[in-house]
Amino acid sequence: MTGFALDSYFRPADRLQDARLEIALTNTGSEELSSFTLAYTSLARARPGARLENAAAITRVANFHEVTPPDGLSLRPGETWSFAIQGLTNAARHRLDGPKSAYLTASGTVRDVLCNDLEAPGILDTGERKSVPPGQVDLPLYIVPWPQTVAVDSCRPDARAFLVETAGAQDKAAANKINGLARRLFPEAPAPFRFSGTHGLVPLTFQQENTLPADGYRLTFSPDGAALASGGTTGRDYGLTVLAQIAYGAHSDPDTYRFPAQGVIEDQPRFSWRGTHLDVSRHFRGPNDIIRLLDILAWARMNVFQWHLTDDEGWRLEIKAYPELTISGARRGPGCRQVAQLGFASSVYQGAYSQDTVRGIVAHAASLNIDVLPEIDVPGHSTALLKTYPHFADQAETPDSYQSVQGYPNNALNPAMEETYTFLKTVFAEVADLFPCAYVHIGGDEVDAHSWLASPKARRLMEERGLQDTMELQAYFMRRVRDILKGLGKKLAGWDEVSHGGGIDPEGVLLMAWQKPEVTRDLVDQGYEVICTPGQHYYLDMAQASGWQEPGASWAGVSTPQAAYDYEPSTGLSNAGKGALKGVQACIWCEHLIDNRLFNHMVFPRLYAVAEAGWTEPRHKDWQRFAALSALFPEL
Repeated sequence: MTGFALDSYFRPADRLQDARLEIALTNTGSEELSSFTLAYTSLARARPGARLENAAAITRVANFHEVTPPDGLSLRPGETWSFAIQGLTNAARHRLDGPKSAYLTASGTVRDVLCNDLEAPGILDTGERKSVPPGQVDLPLYIVPWPQTVAVDSCRPDARAFLVETAGAQDKAAANKINGLARRLFPEAPAPFRFSGTHGLVPLTFQQENTLPADGYRLTFSPDGAALASGGTTGRDYGLTVLAQIAYGAHSDPDTYRFPAQGVIEDQPRFSWRGTHLDVSRHFRGPNDIIRLLDILAWARMNVFQWHLTDDEGWRLEIKAYPELTISGARRGPGCRQVAQLGFASSVYQGAYSQDTVRGIVAHAASLNIDVLPEIDVPGHSTALLKTYPHFADQAETPDSYQSVQGYPNNALNPAMEETYTFLKTVFAEVADLFPCAYVHIGGDEVDAHSWLASPKARRLMEERGLQDTMELQAYFMRRVRDILKGLGKKLAGWDEVSHGGGIDPEGVLLMAWQKPEVTRDLVDQGYEVICTPGQHYYLDMAQASGWQEPGASWAGVSTPQAAYDYEPSTGLSNAGKGALKGVQACIWCEHLIDNRLFNHMVFPRLYAVAEAGWTEPRHKDWQRFAALSALFPEL
């Protein structure tokens, strides 16, 4: 039980350098506290040169702050030390923007501090909260995402499952696989497919139909039963998943949903890429959570999982050639090379995936028609790597020459050092062996404009190559990385900044357009393969309402469930551009998502909104129907 509590209060100002974070530490224990320092992690960060009130000193690394109290300060039980920081890097907009975790260090001992939510003047709270209406359905069918064509005339009142009795061995195996998926997601519900029996069962037959696309299917319902025609094994799995959804809806809400008795559902996905990205660097999620998320993606008929395995806060993938990456590089907190960030500050926070674990997860995803896209984020977002292997930085570079947007000093691999490319070739070789995906995502985002300018090696390379600025130097780096991947039989994927500084030849390069909606159009016009994933609509860590009590990030504004659902990814594209758009992707960044309850609150139902954008043609979408169906969507 912790003996200390931390309260915090945000006081806004017209200028961020005048905004204040007021903090009060209360001793709720039974012993006097003296000769201590206070450390806390907060997204409302003190800016360089911030003014302190009633505190002696402060140091900061990204979101980690350590504050020294005035000389001689002690706290007897029940007493409070209050201090203030004037000058912040960003304005607080929600209750979780303040200190998330904290600890005291006294006489070499670390003591946990319980943090209360950040408070602010009432004028900052609009009172709005996340809201999804009850909605309504016109057809009594539980299906998500909604098919392209649904023509159902009547429903069965007493069906409980589909009977797969006369099918061939491969069709039975496919039905049993989807049974397993449904059972893992809904252990309380009956299996959607049975292989013998009579009562309440709808006979199901299978047919291969070459006129359908490989991922397309057609379901035909009649008084005699149901028939599933598919263009390939993927289409068959998708058709079976829809039947499983129909069965689950009829079981879970029989007053609303039924089995069809007469009609046709014909369907195929709108986009070939229907992805979900997950950041496991900020907050690690174990293999069971990853498997569960993959099952959810399969239920939503999404087919790509982008696994964000490395970032400043932690390196999560075992690399056998560099074992320290998942020892030192996957740990942060007291006594570690990396300080605490964004939760769990008082203890060592760690986690990584062994290569054997990764192989099992990739195989599970493949069985569900999901491709796993690995992301190794370079050259920026590399603090975990550089803290583990400092020799990958130019030692002549000034340590505090610049800060990343998240507040990390010098967090980018140096493009002018050959050791960088030797390292990446080795790492990407192991990654290529683990992941069958045609692409490897290399990040390429948020490199500060002043990166490398204090490095003599970088300046020399720029002079030799005639490179004008950091972005041109990054483009040089990207071209070399692309060549490494090409030698491994892989294509390069990255965030939209890969196109900066002259970019690289667009052929075979896949970019995620994230910074603003117009970037999708710009990248398509440049000839890149493009995935639409704008932060304003498809970043699922964005707050879902403007109210102070609503958790989430705010740099891209507010993305309500309806706004995420209504967004059309082809907005602004020409007809040719619409045809060139490869797909859509939800991005789950985890600075705020420190546990699964927050994860579920933030991610659902918006994840399914992106799934429907990727699958369903806009003319077939319906917000009220989606809202009604959302009550039955599975969560983590």
